[in-house]
Amino acid sequence: MVDGNTLTGQLDAAAAGSTGVTVGYVFLMAGLLDSFANVAGMQQAVADTIAHAAELFPGARVVVGCGPGCIPAGTDDTAVSDQAHVLTAIRLAADHAGALCIPDMRSICGNDPDLRADGITPNDAGHALLAQTIETAVREAQGEPLDTPVTDLKRKYISGGNSWTAGQIQRLNRREAEKREANRPTGTELTQLTSKLDAVTRAQGLQQVILQQQQEQLRQQQEMLDRQQQQLKQQQEALASQQEQLKQQQEQLSGVVGQQGSTLESLQSVTARLDMIQNQTLQTVGVNLQTLFTRTDQLLDRVQALEDRGSIGA
Repeated sequence: MVDGNTLTGQLDAAAAGSTGVTVGYVFLMAGLLDSFANVAGMQQAVADTIAHAAELFPGARVVVGCGPGCIPAGTDDTAVSDQAHVLTAIRLAADHAGALCIPDMRSICGNDPDLRADGITPNDAGHALLAQTIETAVREAQGEPLDTPVTDLKRKYISGGNSWTAGQIQRLNRREAEKREANRPTGTELTQLTSKLDAVTRAQGLQQVILQQQQEQLRQQQEMLDRQQQQLKQQQEALASQQEQLKQQQEQLSGVVGQQGSTLESLQSVTARLDMIQNQTLQTVGVNLQTLFTRTDQLLDRVQALEDRGSIGA
């Protein structure tokens, strides 16, 4: 009913193939392979499938058979108990949905090897026995017809003089007989009471199982949440470490930038001094060159003057 929910597909196929046909009964036989791991989910799947059948076949009587198979040889008590809870969940879902439920059909064939073909699958004799059980349950649910003929009628003759007295005695005896019959324990009441108590006990056991499974799921979710919180804490710590490293890198970068600023100022100062020295040097060189040129001119003039004198003397 859970893994793939194949009965839903079968219902769709049956509805598509029954166009124009009045369907009186829809038989859903399930519960052999359903997992015990999630009884609540499986129970909801049963309710959804019954509702789907009622929607596809309006007016039809839905009959749910719980576990129409055999108990495999060698099945331990735990497996039998787990499947009993699964079948109880199916029965409760069917009862709540208003379907006719045939409970614990696996007990019909049981672990009789003469009724089992292989594993949980009944053979022809087993299927015939299951079919007979299903038909009997449907007939009982239909009830007896209202026009049942009255049989075994008897005519009684009494004398006219004693008719009133005899009638009174008969009525008194009839009332006493009815009281005794009503108060006589037939075993039916006890059987019905035992059956109801057993059903209540199974339902309580199922609720306990569902509660335990939900608590287990809650525990697993809590563990997953704890792991996620631990991972988040580790990620936050790693982020804080990365932020600290980034802060240190920013401080180092700020120091480097500050050092670069100081270096730039030093370079600018040196450049200015070099420019000043260069200007001073050029000025000094210019003055020296001008003086040199002047002295050279003077020297040339003197040489020229001497040459002129020599020429005159000669």
